[in-house]
This record gives sequence, C-alpha cells and structure tokens, in this order.
Amino acid sequence: MNRYTKRCRGTLWAMACTVLFAGCDLFEVVNPGPIIDDALNEEAAGKTVLIGVVADVEVALDAMAWLGGPASTDLNADATQPWLQDAGEGRLTVTNAESSWNPMQLARWGGAAGIARLNETQSDAASNQFLTAAYMWAGWANRILGDNVCIAVFGGEDKDGDGTADPGDVHEANMHYTRALERFEAARTRAQSTGHDSITVAATAGMAQANLILGNYSAAQSLAAQIPDDFMWVAHRSDNSGREWNSVWQFTHENQKQITVWQMYNDSIGPDTDPRVPWRDMNQTSGGGVKPFLRQLKYTDRADDYPLAKGQEMRLIEAEVMLRMGDRQGAIDRINHVRDRVGVPPVSAATDSDAWLALDRERNFELWLEARRLKDNARFAAENLSPWAVAFMQNRDYCFPPSLAECSANPNVTGNPYCSQG
Repeated sequence: MNRYTKRCRGTLWAMACTVLFAGCDLFEVVNPGPIIDDALNEEAAGKTVLIGVVADVEVALDAMAWLGGPASTDLNADATQPWLQDAGEGRLTVTNAESSWNPMQLARWGGAAGIARLNETQSDAASNQFLTAAYMWAGWANRILGDNVCIAVFGGEDKDGDGTADPGDVHEANMHYTRALERFEAARTRAQSTGHDSITVAATAGMAQANLILGNYSAAQSLAAQIPDDFMWVAHRSDNSGREWNSVWQFTHENQKQITVWQMYNDSIGPDTDPRVPWRDMNQTSGGGVKPFLRQLKYTDRADDYPLAKGQEMRLIEAEVMLRMGDRQGAIDRINHVRDRVGVPPVSAATDSDAWLALDRERNFELWLEARRLKDNARFAAENLSPWAVAFMQNRDYCFPPSLAECSANPNVTGNPYCSQG
C-alpha cells in the first residue's frame, strides 16, 4: 500500500502527486542496527533521527490496532491471553496497560525529542525536510494517543537539569488533539513554504481529524474539503522483524486465532457484502475455544500497512459536520458518495437518529482495524448519538488508562481515578 494512490484529482492533489515518487526516499527505512546516541547529534544523522521518529509512531499504531480492535466494535476476543480477553470484554486495566501506554508514550516522547534534536543539529532547520516531516509524525503520535488514552501526560524532559527525566504533567486526553494540531500546523506551514507538497496534504488531513474531535467543526469541514478522495497516508509494516510486523495479521493468521469478527457488525452483513470489511468463516473455534473463528481479511500479510488518514474519511468528516449543523440530507449524500466509490448500495435516513447510526456504521467500515474505533464508540455513546454505540459501551471502559508503572512512579499521576481502572 503506497502512501498515495496514483490517481490525481484537484489542485492540491495534483501538487502532491508531482512529488510523490521524488520524495519517497525521505521515509525509506533501512535498519542501521544499534547507534550510539551521540552519533545522532551530527547533522549527517538527520534522516536517521527522522526514521526513529517514524518507526516509533508506526509501532504505536500497530499496538493500538490489535489492542483497540477487541476493545471496540472492530473485533471480538476469544483469547488464551487474559490481558487480550480483558480488552475484548471491555476491561482496560492499569495492570494490562504496558502494551498500550508504553509504545504510545514512546512515540510521543520520541517525536518531541526528534524535533528538538533536529532543530539543534540541522544548519538549515528553518527549511529542513527531515524536521518538517518530524513535526508531522509527532502530530500522528499525539492523534493516536488522543484516540485511545484516558489522560494526557506530557513529560520526560530534564527541565531542572539534574540528569533525570521530570515526571509528566497531567491533562485531559483531548490535549493530545491540541498538541497534534500544533504539530500538524507547524508541518503544513513549513511544507508550504518549502514546496514539500505531500506533507502539506498529509498534515492538512491530520488537522481535519484533530479539529473534528476538538469540536472545531467548521475548520474540520474546510480542511477535509481540501483532501481528494484517493488520498492515503500510511504507517508502514514490514516482514523485516517482529517489531515491524502487522500484529492484527499476526493475531488472526499466523497460527493464532485470538481475535475474531464474530458478532461484530460486519459479521451481520456477510463476508462479501462490503469490500472494506472482508472476513472468512474458518469453520473453527477461536483460540479460547468458545467463539467461532471468523478471520479478518483486511490484512493478509505481515507487511500490510495501516492507514493513518484517507480521503474517504475526509468525506465522512464532512458528513458528520453537516449532520451536526442540521443538514441531514447533505450528510447522507456524503455517506453515499463514499459508498458509491466502494460499490455498495446507498443508505437513507428518515430521522436524525437514523443518520447518526448510518454515519457510525460507515466510519466503522471505512476505518476498520486502523486503531480509530474505540474513540468513535466512546464519543457517539457519550453524546447518545448512535444507539449501536450506546448499547455496545454499556459497562465497558471508554479508554486505555496509564500503565501501572506510570501510576506508581509519577507523583502527578498517582491517585488519578484512572489509576484504579480495572
């Protein structure tokens, strides 16, 4: 899966396509093996620093795709591992949070550290392409956190100069979207001034995502409208090493049957009804021996990439804003535009409740197994917008808490109510 498909539409999209292949080497990842930290303080190490930032974000997204799947309406768990089964039953506990909290925080910290290092080491910092890209990837790191965590903890820097990292300050989880928006805006401004058009498009899509959740609906709609239907930006996976594999594939294909499509909404419509949510009945029970094993087929190889943002999602952002502003038919038209492009029949909505349910389902299909679903489940349930979300989220945790280590070691987090979750 390329970061962009090859068809070009619209002025902004045409600009992006002109630099697609010329700029691909910016994100080419070759594992250099262990690197002494001081070696990264050389100007020549700029690309290596960026590769580290990108890799940590990709690992964080991978972790949340397979953990967030059974925690949401993406997948069901029938697992032999208790921590995965807990997620499938809606128990997102502090004791199990190392697998979720740690990679996301590493990606956030790595993005901030990479930006700081590149600012210090690159003589052309004001226009440096590695630094521009680092701002964008730091935006993705914060958006992933915002989609999944209960609280924001910003720290890890040695502000007092005593040689140890300071404990992080605690904020509401939505602060991650604010931070993401700042990073994306910086990336876009820099990219526009230096002609890095592919980053301009990707950062604009990230800004639309963040603004939607922050309730900046007009801004979200305006930004989304700038993104063409065929746009896609991805987090790469590889068969190079286990850290780089697609873990959703691993937990459903590599002699494992830990998570299943059974009793998810795409189960009810059949395996071939919508090409965005493919699955196959394997005529077996899942790993825990209780539930039928319906294998997801969106990712069929360990090197399959995860989308971070897509043009089709932008149309659904437009639809949501229209619905919030009272334009039900406009919202349904946008939804049906997306459905027409993938070859499935149109939907209709006689009431606002019907329209919200249609939007909820469409976002489920379009963003399936991309670490996005838990946030949609939580926000649509909290606002009582989608009866499906409301019913599903009964007696389930809405977000991933801090890890036990964070709760124990960070005095700013110790005693936080989320440290008792689970």
